[in-house]
Amino acid sequence: MGRIFKTPSDDAVEETLRSMHIANTVDVAYERSLGWLRTVLFSVATAFIISGYEFYRDWSLWESTGEWVRETLRRWADSIFN
Repeated sequence: MGRIFKTPSDDAVEETLRSMHIANTVDVAYERSLGWLRTVLFSVATAFIISGYEFYRDWSLWESTGEWVRETLRRWADSIFN
């Protein structure tokens, strides 16, 4: 008999719950350590790559995004008021 469930047939259920708990514990440990480390490293790498591309090319992500937003809002306003 299991510790949680009091009938012999519930051993499989208890073992399944124990396995799920262990898997959840491993997932939480990964998310708190390696997951965050990977996120920070990829974010820093992306910032350096975009910065380098902007430095060596005549292109700016910030300006391109601003122009896209301005054009999208202008088209949206024109479709509403015309």
